[in-house]
Amino acid sequence: AAQTAADDCVATLGQPTPEPTAEPVSAFEGVDPTGQTIVWWHNFGGSTEEPLKALVQQFNDTNEYGITVDAQMAGSYNEIRDKMLAGLQSGDLPALLVGYQNDEAFYQKVDGLVDLNTYVNDPVWGLTAEEVADFYQGFWGQSVHPAYDNQRLGFPPNRSMEVLFYNVTLGKELGFENAPVTPAEFEEQACAAAEALKNDADPANDGLGGFILRDDASAIAAWTFAFGGNVLAEDGVTYVYNSQATVDAMTMLKRMYDNGCAYFYTEGYPDPKFAAREALFAMGSTSGIQNYKQSMEAAANTDEFTVLAIPHTTADPVQNIYGGDVMVAKTTPEQQLAAWIFIKWWTSTETQAEWVKIKNYFPTRASVSALLTDYLAENTQWATAAAMLPYSAFEPQLISYTEVRALATKAFNEIMQGDGTNIQALLDALTEEANAKQAELSQ
Repeated sequence: AAQTAADDCVATLGQPTPEPTAEPVSAFEGVDPTGQTIVWWHNFGGSTEEPLKALVQQFNDTNEYGITVDAQMAGSYNEIRDKMLAGLQSGDLPALLVGYQNDEAFYQKVDGLVDLNTYVNDPVWGLTAEEVADFYQGFWGQSVHPAYDNQRLGFPPNRSMEVLFYNVTLGKELGFENAPVTPAEFEEQACAAAEALKNDADPANDGLGGFILRDDASAIAAWTFAFGGNVLAEDGVTYVYNSQATVDAMTMLKRMYDNGCAYFYTEGYPDPKFAAREALFAMGSTSGIQNYKQSMEAAANTDEFTVLAIPHTTADPVQNIYGGDVMVAKTTPEQQLAAWIFIKWWTSTETQAEWVKIKNYFPTRASVSALLTDYLAENTQWATAAAMLPYSAFEPQLISYTEVRALATKAFNEIMQGDGTNIQALLDALTEEANAKQAELSQ
C-alpha cells in the first residue's frame, strides 16, 4: 500500500503543472472612454424631449467614466437620414443616432457603422448570456443584417407592434361574445358590423364597413405573417411578396372590400372613425393606443375597446413589430466605446421601465415587466399587447425597403381596385420589382 502511494506521488509529480487560466482579453484593450462627450442624434421632440433629457442626465451624472451624452433632437427619421448621409461625405458624424434597419443598410454601404457584435460579445464590455436571453428574440435578430455578413448594425431600445383595435361593446351588441382569433371569425364579425351600419336609419352610414383598411407595407407584412408567411425570403436578402400566405391574405381583404365589410378612410388616422362607432375594427400601431383613448373620450364613447392579435391561421399569433434602433457611427475607438456604454445603460431593465412611462413604447427586455406592475394595471390595452411580445416577427432590413414600401402600397391599391382575378399576377410583379430595386441599390 505504501509503495502504491509512493508510485502515485511520483506519477503526480511527473505531470506538467497546469497553466493558470488566462484572463479574457478585450478587443478594446487600451481604449479609454473616460471623459468622452458624445453627440446623440434622436427624433424625440415635443413633449418627449424634456423627459428624455432628464433621463439622459441621470446617465451623465452617475456613469463612472465621466461620459457626457449630448442628446440633440435632429428631426424626423427622414431628416436624420439626410443629415447622416451628408455626414458620411463630410466626416461630421455623431457618435450615436437613431434610425430604422433599412437606414442601417444605407449607412453600411459606405462602411459608416460599427458592428455591435464586437461589443456585445466582448468579455469585458459586453453582455452576459443571461442579459442576451432577456431580450425578446424577435427583437434581438432584427438589427442583424444577412446582406452585410450578419453584422449587428443597430441595437433595439424600444418597439411598437401592429395590432387590431376592437370595440368589445359593439361586438357583443352584434351577438359576438368573443373577439375573433382566426381570419374567418374576423371576416364574419366585420361583415356583421357593416350590415348593421348599412341598415341604420341614417343614410350617411351607408358604405361604412366593419374594418378600416390599411394599404401600407407594414400592414401587408402583418397580414402575411398572420397567414403563416413572410415578405422576406429565407436568404434574408430578397423579397417574396407572392407566397401563398400573401395571396390568401390579400384575397380575403379584397373580398371584404368588395362585399362592403371593409373600407378605406384616407382623411387621417382611423381612431376618430373607430370612436364614432363607424367601424368595429381598425388596424394600427400600439404607439397609437393613447390616441384611441383620447378619441373615445372626445366622442363621449364609453364602449370598452381592446387590442387583438392580427387574426391568424397559425397556432400562435405572429405579430409585426417595428421601431428604430440606436446605432454607433464610426468615429474614434474612444467615442465608440463610450457610445456602447451608454447603449448598455439606455437598454438596461431599469432605464427601459422609465422610458416606457415616458413614451409608451414596448421595452425590448422581458425583465422590464416586473417593474411596471402599476403601469400595466392602469393601461390594460398596452398590457394586452405586451403579452404578445414573445410572438414577434419583423419586416425586411434591406437597403431598398423604403422604396419597396411605396411599391407595396401601389400593389395593394391595384388589388383592391381590380376585379380580384389578378392578385397573384400583381404580387408576382411586386416581388420582381422589389428584388430589382434591391439589386440596383446593393451595387
